[in-house]
Amino acid sequence: MKKITTWLALSAISLGLISCSGQKENEDEKARKGWSLVWEDDFDTSLDTASWLKTPKSKLPSFRYMSHHEGLYVLQEGNLVLRALANDADNDSMPFLTGGINRPAFNAGSINRIEVRARMNTVEDATPYLSLVPADKTKNISIDFMERYGLDEFVYQSVTSEYTTTQGMPDNPPSSVLVGVNPGQYHTYAVENYADSVVFYVDDIRTKKYPRILTDIPGQFPFYDHDFDLFIGVRLNKDTDPSVLPADLFIDWVRYYEPQQPVTSEK
Repeated sequence: MKKITTWLALSAISLGLISCSGQKENEDEKARKGWSLVWEDDFDTSLDTASWLKTPKSKLPSFRYMSHHEGLYVLQEGNLVLRALANDADNDSMPFLTGGINRPAFNAGSINRIEVRARMNTVEDATPYLSLVPADKTKNISIDFMERYGLDEFVYQSVTSEYTTTQGMPDNPPSSVLVGVNPGQYHTYAVENYADSVVFYVDDIRTKKYPRILTDIPGQFPFYDHDFDLFIGVRLNKDTDPSVLPADLFIDWVRYYEPQQPVTSEK
């Protein structure tokens, strides 16, 4: 979950994607050819605390201001709204409070598709994210299928590994893509995970495929070898101007699919 600053590591794609409706989809629209819907959460009535955990505070940048305060987890018109707020409490040293949720996503060796329909109302220095991180919190490994930085009119979709960071190989193959969207509108951000590739989508348009390649450099494709957890939330920079807050991430639904027939790679 890290912004990649070198443009050599990026491929860019601009899509005329507009989806204004916040209406729930019917059962037919949930069906995907070749995939079976295993679980979903549409946040209509509550946050299912048997499935989701509120992300705890930690030293990691994404979690440094995490809080379980109820005001950061709002159910509104069929959405779960995760908020980032200035902290006005006199008895708390944190300048900000942010909301985030997580749950186990898939086990090592699993072929799957994850979709999140979301929109965001953010400010400078706020970053909403949809990320997959190894359950054992292995360093330098993540699949970020949506990150928006501040007021950008695009989102990042990327993978992070020892290969792309420590080994300095973010562009062979390219590890990121920029997708031009209107983040204030609803879009469906998705990722498919295979033995030989990670494939990203926005509104059913394939935006990027990151492949497993033959190389002697370590850590190029660890994404099939770990159990992964799904993290959804908003992070703030330390120098965020508190007067511009709140920042909000609206989650309409989350869906998890597995293939109907055994597969190892994208068709």
